[in-house]
Amino acid sequence: MQLLFLVIKRVELVDEVMISLAQAGVHGGTCVDSVGMAKSIRGAGNLPALGLLNTILTGVDPSQKGKTVFVAVDDEQVQDAIDAIKKVTGDLSKPNAGVLFTVPISYAEGIK
Repeated sequence: MQLLFLVIKRVELVDEVMISLAQAGVHGGTCVDSVGMAKSIRGAGNLPALGLLNTILTGVDPSQKGKTVFVAVDDEQVQDAIDAIKKVTGDLSKPNAGVLFTVPISYAEGIK
């Protein structure tokens, strides 16, 4: 069993991601608000100026909150879940598109 995480700033896609996962047979996902490192350290030292420069150059607002979706999936479901997410998000290798990863679950209760 794996715990799949999707960290995404495009919060408008989260409902569609959840629907796509359900259609792929993946259930029991959870979504929480998340804040990236840039927002957390924005007030430290010279970093506000760097954050402003980054916003101007990339068009990305580091203060924007994102969402983190996590769901436990059987090993056989991992690729189906990844495909379902990418069907909605597109290519995650592009800057600020999102982060997707899994970690093994060594123990679980209350999960089918």
